[in-house]
Amino acid sequence: MMIVFCFLLAPIFSYVRLKANSVIAAAILRGSLNATTGLAIMVVKGKGDLFVGVTGAAGFIVLVIINLSIFIFERFINKV
Repeated sequence: MMIVFCFLLAPIFSYVRLKANSVIAAAILRGSLNATTGLAIMVVKGKGDLFVGVTGAAGFIVLVIINLSIFIFERFINKV
């Protein structure tokens, strides 16, 4: 699960790093992700690790949507 999570998260970190032209923005994003990852596990009851949290199915769906949004925005909308 963690490999898929990292694979889906890498384009977002790359996009933030390129747009900010600094690694500081990507580091802040990583720190905020680390700080909030445990919240879903503490708050949500029920399903196992496969479905709950950022590294679960719900998190994967959100990351895929964000990656597709970045791709569409950069490819078709933000033509410079």
